[in-house]
Amino acid sequence: MTENGPQRVLIAGATGYLGKFAVLAFKRAGYHVRVLTRDEDRLYLPGPFTAPALSREDMDEVFVGKVAEPETLKGLMVDIDWVFSSVGISRQRDGLTFEQVDYQCNRNLIDLATAAEVKGFTYVSMQGAENIMQLAITQAHEKVVAELQQSGLQVRIVRPCGYFSDMGALYDMAKSGRAYLVGDGSNKMSPIHGADLARVCVETTEGEKLEVEAGGPDIMTQREAALLAFDVVGKPAKITVIPIWLARGLVQLIGLLSTQFGDLAEFIVTAGEIDGVGPPRGKMTLQEYFMELHAAADLPTGAS
Repeated sequence: MTENGPQRVLIAGATGYLGKFAVLAFKRAGYHVRVLTRDEDRLYLPGPFTAPALSREDMDEVFVGKVAEPETLKGLMVDIDWVFSSVGISRQRDGLTFEQVDYQCNRNLIDLATAAEVKGFTYVSMQGAENIMQLAITQAHEKVVAELQQSGLQVRIVRPCGYFSDMGALYDMAKSGRAYLVGDGSNKMSPIHGADLARVCVETTEGEKLEVEAGGPDIMTQREAALLAFDVVGKPAKITVIPIWLARGLVQLIGLLSTQFGDLAEFIVTAGEIDGVGPPRGKMTLQEYFMELHAAADLPTGAS
């Protein structure tokens, strides 16, 4: 906040899982919220894995443009004090790579922000990046972090340990009757709910720490998370383990067919090998989240 009223924040990535929660969190914290989207209608629709539908009252301004096409963003940064970005590939199917989206799109935002003399920039990267720098997604994220640190902007980096939206895939598999795990499932993790992470992003923006790691309240193995999902859906646990050697072979094959999906598959396999645990900044437990998904699945079509 400023002496003359609320700070003006630009939310980029507002139709994604975290982005939708970030719009709500910054608005509730008293900010004047400008949202960047290439498709305004998607703002008002619920996203996957409990990402909320937004209303016009949840934001002050909507700017329609494509972050990959800077020529469509004229005037985007006018009167903006701070930029928040969670732009990146999740489940988009445009055939683009991490370099093209996670790096170049955020680079475009950095260039626009510095040219407009915006005060600062909050960027969402990943926890434990130093251990997985061989991955294309990590390289893209950390190139953004490096360029932000050289930009002259005030910079805040948020590093989540994983998203509950990713855990939603475990729920879907349990609901179908069988879960597939890469590796033996013994790697530990502490993913965080989008609403909790959005709150951390606001607190980090307003705080003094330059980088903040954020995990949820639970620390469990991938196998324990799968068993929890089966328990919530009320089905006997059936888990199939995909050996790492086999998964690596599949990654190579996928990479020959598609660079984008090969990079994504390599990230998924690597996530099945390493731990991802950080400070417990979230409040919602994974069990509560699975129960929320289960309750939503039982609603009649069109109910909310």
